[in-house]
Amino acid sequence: MPRSQKPDVIERIYDDLLDSTTGKLKRTVVTSDDVVKGIDWCKENKGCKLSTKNPANFMKDVIRGKGAAGMWPRRLQDLRIGARQVTGDGNVFEFVPYAADQSEPFPSRFGFHEGVMRLRLQSVSMPVATKALGRDDETYLIQVAVKLAIVETHFALVSSIDVVEINHLQIGIKLRLCEVDSLYAATYQDSGGHMHQMVITVEAKKRNQRILEEQVMQQVRAAFREMPVPLVVPIAMTVADKGIYLAEFEAVRRGELQSFRALELASEALYELIPAVPGI
Repeated sequence: MPRSQKPDVIERIYDDLLDSTTGKLKRTVVTSDDVVKGIDWCKENKGCKLSTKNPANFMKDVIRGKGAAGMWPRRLQDLRIGARQVTGDGNVFEFVPYAADQSEPFPSRFGFHEGVMRLRLQSVSMPVATKALGRDDETYLIQVAVKLAIVETHFALVSSIDVVEINHLQIGIKLRLCEVDSLYAATYQDSGGHMHQMVITVEAKKRNQRILEEQVMQQVRAAFREMPVPLVVPIAMTVADKGIYLAEFEAVRRGELQSFRALELASEALYELIPAVPGI
């Protein structure tokens, strides 16, 4: 496979933003204009053949795959500088320093792994016609999860939240700064027996794609902006080992949103589909 030309562009963008006097970046957020400028420079000086037509998607294949570190400039890794995706207002990504315990630019903190709880789930209720259309994409993953009530099963059997009702609302909700792959409304009971409303946001990933923490966090913020709910529970799903891996993260209360800086895993499980479903 040919070497990606994107590391050269990323390094050029970094150099363009670097203040030679202070040795610091003039700004950390990279815009679409910065990406286009970096690609144009690499075309003239390094024979780059990347297109400038869609700079907003420049970072997608850099950060999504499990080999993301291999697409990040070695020099920036040595400087302990990574990145996070930033969307909206013409922004593309942001250069960020490594955390104290970080050893690579894009650590995979969440995802399927050996030893995760496994639950067997029937798939005979899915129409044969639906299974015949099996595809390796996020929309089909969500469709299977909805038809087999995987989110409902997780909150009934695995989650520590005492959910008494869940209703699936919509697939593929495009909001200003992000897209929520699937959305649920639920009613839960607190320790005193009082009923409350909450929303569940779902991020779906294809097999071998990373669960992007910032992407999930953006969905939480967007849900609070769009709906007057006191609690949002973010979850992520990926295809793994003939089933669907589901990660439930700690719930976020509206009053905690200002201090919401990272995801914390609350529970996880692999739902093995019996019989196997094509595309999963």
